[in-house]
Amino acid sequence: MERLPLKFRILPVSALVGSSLLLFACGSSTTGINSAEIQSFNIAAQGVSSAVAAYGTQAASMTSAATCASAQTSYDSQARPLTGQMQGMGADMDAMMGSMKHMDAEDMGCSANAMMAELNRHQAVACTSSTDMTPNKAEAQQHVATMTQWASHEMGRSHDLASMAGMGMGSMGNGTTSGHCIHNADGTYTFQP
Repeated sequence: MERLPLKFRILPVSALVGSSLLLFACGSSTTGINSAEIQSFNIAAQGVSSAVAAYGTQAASMTSAATCASAQTSYDSQARPLTGQMQGMGADMDAMMGSMKHMDAEDMGCSANAMMAELNRHQAVACTSSTDMTPNKAEAQQHVATMTQWASHEMGRSHDLASMAGMGMGSMGNGTTSGHCIHNADGTYTFQP
């Protein structure tokens, strides 16, 4: 078998610089960004926000333990699956934020977990007073305020992520959220402004 000589070609410096710039540009692309998942996450957050708002209205007019339990059960059956959906996508959302060099915004999974923890906490204590609706209403309003803050944060984060990925915003609401989720050592969650 005959060996053929290898030929080398010296490339001009401009070709090397151009190749380096292409590699650098590719490193900051939006590879791994799933626009459908971002939109699904945002829609779920909007759904939770709507369910929370409706529950707040119902809670204000509770007149008995039965109306309290009915309102809470109806609300929970709407908000819990949407929050679970957000939890399932949270790690992907955080990875997308990280891929765009926004590690400070990698809290979408934490925030979804915080929302589920709040749903669980509220479910355990809602409608505990069988005669006086005042404490039941107060608990519901506290829950509504907490969930509104978390849902708003998640809508803002997903909007920001969509904007960074160059997606059209459409019906994704407003963006730019400040603050972040902290998972405390005791298992609780805090929204840090």
